[in-house]
Amino acid sequence: MTSASGGNDQPQFEIALAGADEIRLAGRLDAVHSEEARAFFARIDPPRLIDLARLEFIASAGLGVLLVVQKRAMQAGATITLANVNANIRNVFRHAGFESLFRIVDASA
Repeated sequence: MTSASGGNDQPQFEIALAGADEIRLAGRLDAVHSEEARAFFARIDPPRLIDLARLEFIASAGLGVLLVVQKRAMQAGATITLANVNANIRNVFRHAGFESLFRIVDASA
């Protein structure tokens, strides 16, 4: 299952199921694309791993999407690992307090 959006006049965003428990995000998870991501995550069981290797940018709307997904996972007795987070996004996570809410690793688990 894959969802992609964007065009020449707007930033690209892609979200894809990469296995039973893994999601891959790419591009920009901003206000323009947050509803697409929210709808995608709503159609599937909460993933165990979200690979952010190709995610270039995340805005507060994207942070909100990840919080909703983590909340669903916790209600199911699980937690989500964020993998391959670049330095800029890791800095956003640090300032937003995400390091205490998610397990963050450098390489796919």
